[in-house]
Amino acid sequence: MSEFGPSNGWHHGRMADRLSDADIDEIEQRVKKALEVAPAPWTVFLETRHAIGGSSFVQVGDADLEVDHEMYVDVHVGDGRWSSPDPRLDAVTDLLGHAPEDIRLLLQEIRRIRMRQA
Repeated sequence: MSEFGPSNGWHHGRMADRLSDADIDEIEQRVKKALEVAPAPWTVFLETRHAIGGSSFVQVGDADLEVDHEMYVDVHVGDGRWSSPDPRLDAVTDLLGHAPEDIRLLLQEIRRIRMRQA
């Protein structure tokens, strides 16, 4: 079982409530709105893995050699700032870069399980 931060999926000693259909719809709408301004596909380029000669980033939309469509992650922790190449920054960039597709797959799986249980 995966662990997600200090709560590990639990809230005040009990498992979090089941997501409602409205909750799932809201999540899906957030993804759709984000993809309207930063269209798929999202392609992750990580300095620690690919040595691209700069900062890690997520390319959004189809590659266009004339115009850059890139998302950079800037993480500040206290007085410090993570700068590329840094495996911690790349872990965050990798998560964000895969989020739209991962969320889509998770929502499909939730709906598939609920249909089977109905």
